[in-house]
Amino acid sequence: MDNIMTSFPWRRLWKVGKPFWVSDQRFSALLHLGGVLTLMGTNAIAAYFTNIYVGHWTTAFESKNQPDFYFYLMIYAGVLIAAKTNQVFYDNLRTRTALVWRLWMSSTMFTWYYSNLAYYKLTRNTDVDNPDQRMTQDVDSFCNSFVGLFISLLDAVVNIVMFAGLLYALSPICTWAVIAYSGVGTLIVVWIGKKLSSLNFMQMKTEADLRFILAETRREAELIAFSHGEDMAKLLANKGLQAVIETLLAIMRLNRRLQLFTNSYNELMPLIPAFLIAPRYFSGLIPFGFVTQATGAFTKVFQGATLFIGQFGGISAFATTVNRLGAFVEAVEASGAEDLPPGKLIKVTEGSDIIFDKMSLLTPDLTRVLIADLSVKVTAGDSLLIVGPDGSGKTALLRAVAGLWAGGAGSLQRPATSETRYITQKPYLPATTLRQALSYPCTVECPDDARLLQILRTVGLADLATRAGGMDTVQKWREFLSLGEQQKLVLASVILSKPKFAIIDDATMVLEDQNESLLFGLLASLGTTMLSAGPTANASLVKYHRRVLELVGDGSWKVYDANDYRPKSEK
Repeated sequence: MDNIMTSFPWRRLWKVGKPFWVSDQRFSALLHLGGVLTLMGTNAIAAYFTNIYVGHWTTAFESKNQPDFYFYLMIYAGVLIAAKTNQVFYDNLRTRTALVWRLWMSSTMFTWYYSNLAYYKLTRNTDVDNPDQRMTQDVDSFCNSFVGLFISLLDAVVNIVMFAGLLYALSPICTWAVIAYSGVGTLIVVWIGKKLSSLNFMQMKTEADLRFILAETRREAELIAFSHGEDMAKLLANKGLQAVIETLLAIMRLNRRLQLFTNSYNELMPLIPAFLIAPRYFSGLIPFGFVTQATGAFTKVFQGATLFIGQFGGISAFATTVNRLGAFVEAVEASGAEDLPPGKLIKVTEGSDIIFDKMSLLTPDLTRVLIADLSVKVTAGDSLLIVGPDGSGKTALLRAVAGLWAGGAGSLQRPATSETRYITQKPYLPATTLRQALSYPCTVECPDDARLLQILRTVGLADLATRAGGMDTVQKWREFLSLGEQQKLVLASVILSKPKFAIIDDATMVLEDQNESLLFGLLASLGTTMLSAGPTANASLVKYHRRVLELVGDGSWKVYDANDYRPKSEK
């Protein structure tokens, strides 16, 4: 990315930019674009006639022709007012076009991100940082920059076409002068600012990293407070801030060099046509209005020909945004298939039971076997408890059932996602209303308040609706409820959904004995098939299950009838 002229990410621009213009919103998009182009053309025509009439009234002024002076001055004023009015609608429609594009693009990226577990799989991709920023802030920057740069480019072309002919008719030497001056200036700017694109990329990355550090402090505030980790948190924040400032200083120094050149370069431009045409004026060959017209035409051609100079910083920043969005889209597309070596992928099918058929499970780095040749069937209404020491693969096995890990061999049949609920130690409860929390993860809410209140009473949360301000008041449940109460609320949502399968990962570790009994008793009464994982030492879990799968830790395993199982500490 060192040279924006040679390394602009055209392939990624096509990948990111094309979908909107061929989507189901393409007619609205093209209608907006057509309106923008129409107003842009009107702007160019107004500028053309403004230049002509300013020449007429300045000539009339110089020759003291009072009738012509007032006549052309009034026409000039009318064209000027019309042009400024047109400019307002032109700018407004450009902004609206970018907003319509952003709405579609962010919404589409949300769909990609939340499909096929892409949001989970991207947590293992260290090359794609801060996906939240890429789908929101970067999309906003992309749409505004694309519309702005595209329209500016067309506007420049139109101005060059319209005014180059006029300028050549007025002064051929000025035409060749503006081409040469613009070309030399562009080459110098490219040479000075060749590293701006890479610096912009680094600036966006360091800013995102700093926000992540600060957000993590807020997210893990209690754990940091318990461990008195404020000094380390502050050190990390300061290091992130230092990286941001160093990058911004580098950008500032480069922009300073650019401005030292471009400021003088642009200021000298109006002197060129005046210098070239002055001899003819002083010789009496042309009127003063001729000089004004030539200078105006020269300026318009110069502005169009030097668009790259004026937009160099914007183009560099745009290239950075395109690369970030392109990398994100590519990562989401790649997450659609498991990128695992041949022979190290578990074959997964969907069925009415959970069946492990000679299934082996590998560690995430694919270097060690956690479980070897597991063959166990969990049929409807059954209950299986998985026990074993830490690191033996209990949670990994549940993740395989959930579709979160496929590194291994053999076959796995699992039920449909819609028939399964997962209950973990630390429940996830987004900021929602109580009605939505009880219906989670389903987006269709239950309208029967009496039923919801009965379920809350069943799990020991009879007063929650009153405490929360009713069924339809949004609450941040992770802050509003204790961890035990959060587990109860999750259990209430499980009762409401009546799942065929429940996958439980050490969830009972945060529940009191009576609540543990409540959890498994309610699941049993619903006829839910249970696949649980728990520590070997927790023998109380065994009584709620029919069978026990013991993982030894070296890849071996054994299945017991619950009545026959004894923890190793009791053997």
